[in-house]
Parts: sequence; C-alpha cells; structure tokens
Amino acid sequence: MRIGCVPYDHAKPFAGGWGAGQVVWDHPKELVSRLKAGEVDVALVPVWEVLTGGPYRVVDGLAVGSRGEVRSVAVFHDKPLAECGGISLTPHSMSSVQLWRVLSRGAMNLRLEEREDGEARLRIGDEALREWTERRGRGVTDLGKAWWDWTGKPFVFAVWAVREGFRPSAGEVEKFREECWAGIARRAELAEGELEREYLTRCIQYGLGREEKEGMAEFARRSGVEMRRIEYL
Repeated sequence: MRIGCVPYDHAKPFAGGWGAGQVVWDHPKELVSRLKAGEVDVALVPVWEVLTGGPYRVVDGLAVGSRGEVRSVAVFHDKPLAECGGISLTPHSMSSVQLWRVLSRGAMNLRLEEREDGEARLRIGDEALREWTERRGRGVTDLGKAWWDWTGKPFVFAVWAVREGFRPSAGEVEKFREECWAGIARRAELAEGELEREYLTRCIQYGLGREEKEGMAEFARRSGVEMRRIEYL
C-alpha cells in the first residue's frame, strides 16, 4: 500500500514500525487531496473529512487523539482570549479548525473574528509543540483539554482512511495495523528528549475503540452535521 502520513512528531511511532514501502509526507489537508487523486492508497487524514466527506473506509483500531491535554493543537494568546479581537487559523487542518469553532461557540461562548492578523493563533503539529514548550503552557488554550473538560469524551483528530476504489486484502490491512502498533509500542524509545517522550506516551492516544468512536459522533453532533456512515476495516 502507498502510505500518506503527516510530517509531525506524533506520527513518528507509526513510521517506526513500517517496513519497506512508499511513504508520502504532507500536511493533513494536502493528504486528503492526494488520497482523492489516487496518489496514495491509505492516509492519515483529518477526522472532519471522514465525518463529512467520503465515502471512506477506515482502518479500525488506529487513530491520533487525546483524552485531555494534547499540546499540539492549541490556541496561543498573549492576553485572555475574551480580550482578543480575532484569531488566525492554521491553513493545514480541517478537524482542528472545526474543533475551535465548536468549542469557542459552545464551551467558551466566544465569537472571535477569523482573520490572518488575529491576536490569538490556532496552531497544530510541531509548530504548536515548539510554542507550547517555549511558553511552558502559559498563554495557551489546549483544545484537547478543552474538549475533554466540556464533554468528558476522547477527541479523535485523525484516522487512517483508505481511498475510494482501493480494495486491500484483509491480510494487507492487518499487516499495516500490526506495523503501526509495533511502532507505537516503541514510542518511548523513539522520542528525542523527555518532553517528546511525555508527549508521545501521555498526550497522544493512538487507539480507536468504542469510546473514541463515541467522541467522533459527539463531535459531529455538536457541529450540527449528520455523521456519515463509516465502514471499518
């Protein structure tokens, strides 16, 4: 299978278990385009795309999510959010932008104007991690924690989706799943430094089970959209 993956630290454990094969590295939104164009067969894509786009089939058991603080999906601000006049949004993610919109209007009761020069900044991935580290959590609104505190449910940011028309065998899917979990099992030793180790082992959750799927359904419900039926492989 041709694999599409994000070039962020949280994907390091997946790559740590893969054998030989073609891997394309790109940002989440761009991976969606590559999957639709047939450039890759399976890709780590934003859960928002799977909930509202499609049709997709999803590799069961694997995801990128959180149960509380995630650090790599956060809004950074030098003054309280309520005092910010606007927010600049990352151009690379669908799920994180929609999560911000749901949380800001629901849990936070905020209406920040979305503009490039906003005082608040929504950032994801390694860019967010670097700023979180510099600030040590100060002036940061962590969206994983905000969702958990509001709903009590895990949040799933991304899942492994198979492109339409590609029919891998059950053995291929299982091999891919096993390789991913082999890398996830080694995530502590793959980490560079204590902060990354803490991030990979405590902040990021890699499972996709019943509770995570309930969190996905809750995200769709609170977004006011009808969740598409998902076929799991």
